[in-house]
Amino acid sequence: MSHGRRLAERPDVGIRIEHSEEPLVAWRTWALSGSSHGDNLLLRPVNARGHAWVPGEVAEARCERHWTHTAPELGCLCGFHASPAFDVLRRMRSPAVLGRVALWGRVIEHDRGYRARFAYPQRVRLICQFCFWQHGPLANAPTAVGWYPRRRLIPMCDEHLAVSRTLAQAPRRVLDAPTLDQRLRSTYAVDLLAV
Repeated sequence: MSHGRRLAERPDVGIRIEHSEEPLVAWRTWALSGSSHGDNLLLRPVNARGHAWVPGEVAEARCERHWTHTAPELGCLCGFHASPAFDVLRRMRSPAVLGRVALWGRVIEHDRGYRARFAYPQRVRLICQFCFWQHGPLANAPTAVGWYPRRRLIPMCDEHLAVSRTLAQAPRRVLDAPTLDQRLRSTYAVDLLAV
């Protein structure tokens, strides 16, 4: 246990609670939104609930269900979720960005990962969600980013962009993925995630 961390174990539930001044780093995915020109990029929770992560600001978790406790709480699902391994993230709905996130404050460890009070992205990169679901993070890098209604941005490889057009799910506008990837990292002042 490194300096600055306190660990308490709840033997009745087998869950570890850590209070940390030093960040714990774990894997996370986000959805992505922005303008039709690739400006005003925002990382968003993949579950479509919760608030966007504001660039340059530490994200602080708040419970949307119970206003009476501070997130994360043991008997609740609140807090910023992250995982020690990226495989569990392959089941997430509509991931657009894969990254490493720094978690600190109160951190609760559970079966699939962690829930934390404070968080900020550390390293990120765009992913083709379809390739990620099929092959994991070593899959094809996206070449395009589709802009869809409600400012949704969906990175895709050439193959999946062609499939979206075949299935009449073509984006309203197509942006260059490498340019948007760089712009995202600049917006959040983070480094490229190397897998």
